[in-house]
Amino acid sequence: MPKKTQDNTTPREIPRPAEGEVICVVKKTLGGDHLSVRCFDGVERLARIPGRMKKKVWMREGDVILAAPWDIQSNKCDVVYKYGNDEVRKLIEFGVIDPNILDQLRG
Repeated sequence: MPKKTQDNTTPREIPRPAEGEVICVVKKTLGGDHLSVRCFDGVERLARIPGRMKKKVWMREGDVILAAPWDIQSNKCDVVYKYGNDEVRKLIEFGVIDPNILDQLRG
């Protein structure tokens, strides 16, 4: 029996930062599901990987993520989404990310 294929697949929409979210670059993995990240708003934060992403999405230094800073402690945040390389390129094309700032944060 032949497998059915879906021809009507549409590309997923890339999540953009909403109110209370910021794009960050992973600076260092700390273990225990925590990361040190440098955000586009100039703040360095301690990021927590939520349980729904722990074993499914692997993060390393230099990755671009979407994070939601905490209300109580502004130097901590939760990871919302990890962008792939092609998604980062599209965000640069759309003007969401400035490539010069991205190079500075990674370097």
